[in-house]
Amino acid sequence: MLLGAFLLTNGQKFKKLPESKIEEAFVEKHIRFLASDALMGRKTGEPGNNAASAYIAEEFRSYGLQPVGGSFFQPIPFVKIDQPDKGTIGFGSEELQINDDFLLLSGSGINIKDAELIKVGYGWVSEDESYHDYEGVDVKGKVVITQMGTPDSKGFRDMIKATDKKIALAKERGVLAMIEIFSIPAPWDVIVKNLGSGKMEIKKEKEEAFTTILVNMATAKKMEDKAISIQTDALKIIPKTSNNVIGFIEGSSPSLKDEYVILTAHYDHIGFREASSEGDDYIFNGARDNAIGVAGLLTAAKALSAKRPERSVVVLAVTGEEMGLLGSGYYVEHPLMPLNKAVFNLNIDGAGYNDVTKITGLGVSRTGAESEIIKGVSALGLTLIDDPVPEMGLFDRSDNVRFAVKGIPAPSFSPGFTSFSDEMMQYYHKEADNPESLDYDYCTKFAKSFAYTARLIANKDKAPIWISGDKYEAAAKALYGN
Repeated sequence: MLLGAFLLTNGQKFKKLPESKIEEAFVEKHIRFLASDALMGRKTGEPGNNAASAYIAEEFRSYGLQPVGGSFFQPIPFVKIDQPDKGTIGFGSEELQINDDFLLLSGSGINIKDAELIKVGYGWVSEDESYHDYEGVDVKGKVVITQMGTPDSKGFRDMIKATDKKIALAKERGVLAMIEIFSIPAPWDVIVKNLGSGKMEIKKEKEEAFTTILVNMATAKKMEDKAISIQTDALKIIPKTSNNVIGFIEGSSPSLKDEYVILTAHYDHIGFREASSEGDDYIFNGARDNAIGVAGLLTAAKALSAKRPERSVVVLAVTGEEMGLLGSGYYVEHPLMPLNKAVFNLNIDGAGYNDVTKITGLGVSRTGAESEIIKGVSALGLTLIDDPVPEMGLFDRSDNVRFAVKGIPAPSFSPGFTSFSDEMMQYYHKEADNPESLDYDYCTKFAKSFAYTARLIANKDKAPIWISGDKYEAAAKALYGN
């Protein structure tokens, strides 16, 4: 009886709110536009991506959200990096060709002949120097070959993050160039597709001139203990711009409105490939990843502006997620509002769904708002489930982690999945992820539950906090000063 009374009361409260009145046509309209062929897969920095950002900004304006800093846009200075036209590596009787056999990751061109090649483990030195790959090794004027990442790397993104420090360590020691070995078992053409031409980065104040090269394990085995010659042209650096889109809803409570909840979803996707024949579906529309999420964000923006919650709300559609969480990373390093006033981040992202009775929460039980999120989900007759694949580390693989690292409690709110089933994988980053393939009744429930959950958290008497002992608790104490 108690559970039944709770559900009835919760449902009655929900039905009085603007989010309950959102119609399926509203949600479907946004998804169909954002995932349409006209936007060509919304790849960061490309015209379809910029059209999506303009669309989101105009929706914010129409709901009455306020711009932040005079604009709904936070421009991000990206660069697109393409491989040079010419590049070879020679050793012994072997000659490697750029793209076919290796990739240039950084550098403005190099021409060295018969340099000594030395293996230096990971090319890593720990902060306390208890781990030191360069100890007792003379590498000045030589080329070093290293394993990608560090001894402590967990996954591909950790490996990538280590490269800048490894470059600095090599440069300090007078290394001519560094070759990294891509040790994750993946076909070379997949590596080229993801790390070769078309790679996007945020522009550095000073572009890195040091030469870093990537090879796979099979190629690396051929290179051991041989003199090496490297000739490459410079990487092609092409300026691109993409925007985070941000709107503000002022809270209704004089005592709480200086605090805010930040709602996020990424609107970029992975673009398109070359068509192989007439009628070929060559566009990665990204209906699930993440047009559903943006529709949820717009639902919350409309509903919360129609009836303002007690705390303020920042609604942030981020770009560059598919390029390595770049838009959210840029925002937390260049925040347009004080981060120490952000009490919570509720992020939408997901690979799709295989259970339309559920919503999957990633990290919900860690972040101090579990009861509100359960209420927000149950009001739509849905069930909240925990992360079904914790071994995959999904919490740390979406935009929420950028806020978590700063100390802000930040779970992800995802369409219901119980596993990475074949049903989901037929759409994830596939051309088949078109708007026609979605269950719009479920997408609408999902969007409404997100908006209601955001309201409940914004109205919470005390700001949520990480559970004791969480790995981000120390960052929270530093951010909030407690």
